[in-house]
Amino acid sequence: GRTPRDFFISRVTRLYPMYWIAIVVSACVIYLTNSPFGHPNPRLLFANFTMLQTPLGVDNLDSVYWTLWPELCFYLTFAVVVWKGLSYQRVVIFCGLWTVAAVLAPGAQIPLLTLIVNPTSAPYFIAGMAFYLMHRYRPTPLLWGIVAMSWLLALHFLLAPGGGRNNWDTWAPWRGWLIVVTTVFFLLIAAIALGWTRWIRWRGLTVAGTMTFPLYLLHDTIGMTIAHYYGDRVAPWALVGVTVSALIVLAYLVHRFVERPIAQAMRRWLNTAAFGLQPPTPRR
Repeated sequence: GRTPRDFFISRVTRLYPMYWIAIVVSACVIYLTNSPFGHPNPRLLFANFTMLQTPLGVDNLDSVYWTLWPELCFYLTFAVVVWKGLSYQRVVIFCGLWTVAAVLAPGAQIPLLTLIVNPTSAPYFIAGMAFYLMHRYRPTPLLWGIVAMSWLLALHFLLAPGGGRNNWDTWAPWRGWLIVVTTVFFLLIAAIALGWTRWIRWRGLTVAGTMTFPLYLLHDTIGMTIAHYYGDRVAPWALVGVTVSALIVLAYLVHRFVERPIAQAMRRWLNTAAFGLQPPTPRR
């Protein structure tokens, strides 16, 4: 039932406020401490504030930001469906078209197509949409087929020898674990989509869910800098335990007292803004 305007406002206010906060915090840690990340030039910082550093060909200030372009790209392409009017049929067609594009993009050798389609990330988004349709309506053989195809493609790209998700020259875990973990996550989301977890009503899960994004964006630079300073002086388990606990507390405080007020103010401002292409009233 959302209009393109509603969709745009909800996504912008969800992603950008916390992302900007994380950039400021990470930049302060990098520039003001002897962190292991070096001192990037200001151009990288400016590009990162746009969240468009990947298509601009600029490195991420923090390596965990790599996930944001696939997410932003999904919102940009799915906005076309929202603009045309969301319906069950159109979402299913979108899933099918994106699956075909993800399969064709690596062989097409068209960098722009690969950049937009994001073949290695596409199966997870497509499966997520199919799971939501199961949750919203009911499971059907078509939706299960979309999920099964997405699962197979996810494992294909995950284990690809070159150009896939992992760099096997620098990180080579037992590949069986990758298959097991990915499959378990698919099964967990399936259980949620089928309603098997409706009996879980703990309100704290909502708070925990809102903290995942701040924790994800803040943990790497701060955590690795702490490890860099104290890795040789503190027992590993104690260091990890204290650091993780402190980051969880920091994520809650940032979300509660910084991100949420900024997002609410930004939402109010955008809700009153004119989005049409007509020029505003001329000055007298």
